[in-house]
Amino acid sequence: MTIFWRLLLSHLLADFTLQLNVVNRLKREGMLGMVIHCMTHFVVAAALVWPWLPDVWFTVGGIPVNGWTAMVLLLVTHYMVDQLRVYTMKTLGFRDGIASFIVDQFLHVYILFLLSPVFVLDSSFFVPEKWVGLLAMLVIVTHASTVLVYFIEKELHQKEFPTFDEKYFLIFERVVLWAFFLVKGWYWVPFAAAWVAQMVYVRRKRILDLSLTNITVSVLVAAVCGLWARYIYYGAF
Repeated sequence: MTIFWRLLLSHLLADFTLQLNVVNRLKREGMLGMVIHCMTHFVVAAALVWPWLPDVWFTVGGIPVNGWTAMVLLLVTHYMVDQLRVYTMKTLGFRDGIASFIVDQFLHVYILFLLSPVFVLDSSFFVPEKWVGLLAMLVIVTHASTVLVYFIEKELHQKEFPTFDEKYFLIFERVVLWAFFLVKGWYWVPFAAAWVAQMVYVRRKRILDLSLTNITVSVLVAAVCGLWARYIYYGAF
């Protein structure tokens, strides 16, 4: 599962952390932005699985497929999935909402799974290399959850993408809560509970205009990723 987890990390980095607003806008307007975005995926993925690129990952009809071929397939399929999403929105009139976001991400991750040399699903599937797993959880807690919260709030409250202050304030809040789950022993429990209470207090005092949806999703994402990160790091909760 090493290659799958590294490809998943590369996807999270390229699709969220490294997908700047200008790239996101350009890829919806024309070919240039889409090519830049997909090539970013290719470069990051190739860098993370570099040692295994010459190896045969799987066979199709008796034909061996090595890592480099899998990277090209990843590039092409990512382009196709993203173009399909843009087409359904611009031509077919589908909403750019939470449903299209979830379907898009599911297809990308499923393709990563299909292209990875996965033979048997065992307990190691949920415990990747520590640095890969922790970094993947961190990207989800920071940039990926920002996009998730945006689409949920867009559906429920017709909110625009968060301002700079709101975006990074909540990233900070989620990261601190997530980090408490990595504290050794059971000390993380009161620390995490106190931090959640602080987040609720910030909302009630309206220091920033944060919805209950925003706080709830932020806490849930940070808690789930925190528990998973704790299991990855310590091998137990």
